[in-house]
Amino acid sequence: MTAVDVHIGRRIFRIDSAKYFDLSVHIDGGVEGLSAFGVPPAGVQTVENAWFVGDTRRGGSCNVREYRFIPHCHGTHTECVGHVVDQDVSVTAFLKDAWIPATLISVKPEKGMDCPESYIPGKAEGDALITRRALVEKLRTLDDEDFHQVLVIRSLPNSPSKRTRQYLATPYFSNEAMAEIVRRGVKHLLVDMPSVDRMEDEGRLSNHRLFWELPPDAHDLNRCKAPFRTITELIFVGDDIRDGYYLLNLQIAPFRGDAAPSRPLIFPVEVP
Repeated sequence: MTAVDVHIGRRIFRIDSAKYFDLSVHIDGGVEGLSAFGVPPAGVQTVENAWFVGDTRRGGSCNVREYRFIPHCHGTHTECVGHVVDQDVSVTAFLKDAWIPATLISVKPEKGMDCPESYIPGKAEGDALITRRALVEKLRTLDDEDFHQVLVIRSLPNSPSKRTRQYLATPYFSNEAMAEIVRRGVKHLLVDMPSVDRMEDEGRLSNHRLFWELPPDAHDLNRCKAPFRTITELIFVGDDIRDGYYLLNLQIAPFRGDAAPSRPLIFPVEVP
């Protein structure tokens, strides 16, 4: 155990560096691995040629494997504005802090056609939305602005099958909900779904654009007002983790790309 005192605003909080919750969903090369948008699960195969076999079970000296995966589709990943602009922008450029104050909330999506909130290009029968009114209600008791740099959202119900689903449809955010997240100054948004937008949305990505403050249909980084924000998708928040305040340590694989596999760790905070 290493106790660490952290200054947030004018207050001091303490974390135990050995006590944290891992919110990542591993990329699994098996047939039961998670996938989204209709792509096959991630794959893994032994590296071999005329003089080498990378499998000790087959007589090789060591195990060497080739992995095939798509960061956006096969596990927990963090993405940046490079996802929607023409310029090559790497997600690793946007994280400067090892620990970031975070708020975790649990939200039950509403039936999209029954709620007054909107979505571009439109809602369809059977859609489920995370709404602004649900966020506002949950944040009424967790309204400490110092901890709103990061917002972690656990959608309900919270089945462990989220780790292995073949996602073709999922709840998504209303545009009003995303505008509320931006209004509260959230810099890093973490969600347990494959996209903050509807999975079939005519390519609009209206919530992504709202979050990065990029005009509709624009693909020029220079028109983006908030390129420093990140979105982490396909996390899993176990039922043993309480809503509340944490410090986030967002570990990102050193890929030079708009998205990369990531491992979000949240550390409970306490007043010393």
